[in-house]
Amino acid sequence: MPHVNDDKDIIKYAGDYNLDVCTIVSYKKSVDNADQCIRHNILPQVMSLTLVEDISLQVITGEINVADAQDIRTLLPITGMERLELKLYTPGVSEEHKIDALEEKTEPFYIYKIERIRPSGGTGRQQVYRVHFTSREAYRNNVKRVSKAFSGPVENGVAEILLDKEYLDSRKPFFVEETKTNPKFVIPNIKPFAAIKMLAASAISKNYKNSNYLFFETIQGFHFRSIESLMAVGGHTARPVVEKYHMQPANVRVGGDKDITQDMRNVSVYSFVDPVNILEQLNNGLFANKLITHDIYHKTIKEHTFDYHGTFGEFFHTEHTNGEKSGIKFLQPYANFDNTEKNLSEHPDAKLMTATQTSKIHNDYEFEDQGELIPNSVSQREQMNNFNLILTVPGNTKVHAGDMISFALPYQKPVAPDQTQELNPYYSGRYLVLQVKHMIDQTTQKHEMIMRCVKDAVTSALPVETDKVVVKLKDKNNNQVINVYEDDNRETLNNKGDG
Repeated sequence: MPHVNDDKDIIKYAGDYNLDVCTIVSYKKSVDNADQCIRHNILPQVMSLTLVEDISLQVITGEINVADAQDIRTLLPITGMERLELKLYTPGVSEEHKIDALEEKTEPFYIYKIERIRPSGGTGRQQVYRVHFTSREAYRNNVKRVSKAFSGPVENGVAEILLDKEYLDSRKPFFVEETKTNPKFVIPNIKPFAAIKMLAASAISKNYKNSNYLFFETIQGFHFRSIESLMAVGGHTARPVVEKYHMQPANVRVGGDKDITQDMRNVSVYSFVDPVNILEQLNNGLFANKLITHDIYHKTIKEHTFDYHGTFGEFFHTEHTNGEKSGIKFLQPYANFDNTEKNLSEHPDAKLMTATQTSKIHNDYEFEDQGELIPNSVSQREQMNNFNLILTVPGNTKVHAGDMISFALPYQKPVAPDQTQELNPYYSGRYLVLQVKHMIDQTTQKHEMIMRCVKDAVTSALPVETDKVVVKLKDKNNNQVINVYEDDNRETLNNKGDG
């Protein structure tokens, strides 16, 4: 049954939504109007809808579960050449936060797959199946190739690949962060997304000491920006959160009315993925790594080492100190490991990398120093893969992948009846949203979101251990090498004696 909201600008409850349009546009022309394609409104047939934004994906993806008693997939038919017009939003949000994939506004999605076709049961002829859709640019990426030399700022090349009719031909807004990179590239006949990834790998921010440029799509448009720019504004101030989430029962005002604003912030389910995984983090170079660069022309070799604790304060993280960078809110405490008299960030051999670097290859165009580009990039990428938080919350199209949110998590310890539960000093705080998955259920008429978020700093600094030697080994005389053959002989003699 289609969801109906009489006043589309007023939210009635947490999880309320407006699904105004869900129309399949066929590749076939209408008999009555040769300028118009055949259109079929499938809104009455929609059981559920899912839409995903992800900073690791170049385009938006989604799926619709359909209950079809008219055999629409044969009637149209649905072949993978059809487009999907979709309009979905949370009541009261501004235009920029509405999923508005209409022909007259921007671009519809493309239906690229149908699966799980089966009878719905009972005596009728109704079938249920799943329709997958994605952005138009995903199709363009698979039929176009880039074979061209690009010179100058990296973002100019990315903009050309995204917007030019010869390549992705996107008509959506493009949010770009300026780089200080001025290289010359020859793109070797590869697909557009691969070409953008190649350009992004050499991009360093103009306002941050940061590489790690991402190319991704949200309902607002396409983005080309560094991870650090998602955490800060203008290169100097921590980015404010767009929403504050918490764990608490449904909020009720005096008089019995629900406080919908607070209910929209309530977390129904949460879980943490690998908040601690030291062996993997060490192996992948999060805390320390070493890069050896070789200049073929000048025949020189240089070593570049990365120190997590030593460089932490040079970058913006999810947590800050009065809006500025913090140099002490590490996820890993500043403490020495074992009896090495060094902390984990002082062991650069944990991950060893090599790269070629030759200066003045293209006269006035120059690649960035690999020592500045790679070591921190490797660590930051690994930080994004750890301490992930999964939240299930009421749907809100105002929240996007790449936004900052906060999560208030109480200490999971007993308290006296007259005391207030404190917030967890390490797990509460600010998180970067990596992925947003919108889930619309037409049966329950509810909109939920599952968000995958990451924290790369703690709210309150971890304790610091200044003792040089954490583990003091006692003098022992059992540090000996045992020959297994001699050990076997001793066992044989002992067994004979027992016999």
